[in-house]
Amino acid sequence: MRKFFLTARPGCDMYSAIENPDYSHSEILEVDTDGTILGHIPFMPDTEFMYDPEPDPSYSKPQVVVTAEGEIEIPTLVPENKIATGENPFIQLIYRFVKKSDGATEEDILRHMTMEKKYLPNDETGIKRTRAYIKVMYKGSMSGLLLMQGENYVVGLKLRTGRHLVAIHSGYDPIEYQIMRHIENKGLSSRDEIHRMLIDRLKWIKKGSTVEHYIDKIIKDKLVKKVSENWFEFKNMPELIK
Repeated sequence: MRKFFLTARPGCDMYSAIENPDYSHSEILEVDTDGTILGHIPFMPDTEFMYDPEPDPSYSKPQVVVTAEGEIEIPTLVPENKIATGENPFIQLIYRFVKKSDGATEEDILRHMTMEKKYLPNDETGIKRTRAYIKVMYKGSMSGLLLMQGENYVVGLKLRTGRHLVAIHSGYDPIEYQIMRHIENKGLSSRDEIHRMLIDRLKWIKKGSTVEHYIDKIIKDKLVKKVSENWFEFKNMPELIK
C-alpha cells in the first residue's frame, strides 16, 4: 500500500516544511511499501486534500548526543503555542503546567485552564471537566501522572505522547480549534475525515461518540454549515472562550 509523506523540498528546513508547510519549502513524497520513492508531488491545498500526507518519519526521529557513557536523547522542547499528538490535549496541558510550575494546587490548575489560558470556559462545565482530568491523572485510569506533595500536585510518571506538534491557541478548546482549522483548510470536510483526524492522526480521542459530541457542538454553534448528513462547510471560527 502506498503512503504519502509531507517533507521538505531540497535545501529547506524540515521543521518549517512540516510545521508551516507551503509550496516554497514543502512537497509530498509518494512512497511504496518497500520504501521506494515513486514520485514527488507539489504541496498545494488541493494535493493536501487529495493525499492527506503524514509527517515525514525523519521529522520525528529523536536527536542524540554521543558521550563517553553512550548516546543521550535530547528532550524535545514543546513551544507554548504547540501541543503533541498521541494524548488528550487537556491531559497534556495540565501536565505541562504542573511540571513548569514545579507543583500546583487544584485551584492553580483551574485558574490556568479556565481563566489564564481559557482552554475551557470559566463556568461550571469547564471547572467540572478540569477536575475530572485531574482526578484521572491522580487516581484514575492514568494514575501516577500526578502525585500529591502536601497541598500541591506534582508530576510523577512521564507523560508519553507522539512527536508531531500541532497548533493550539489561548481562548480556544484545542480539539474544537483543530476541527475548525481542518474544515477551514479543506473548505468542505466529511464526518469520516474529522473522525480520522482526531482518532487516527492526532490520537487525541479514543471514542467516536466524543468526536460526534464536538461535531454536534460546532453545528449547534453555527460554526459550520451542514451540507448533507455527513459533509460540512466552513462558516466561522469559534469565538474566544470567555
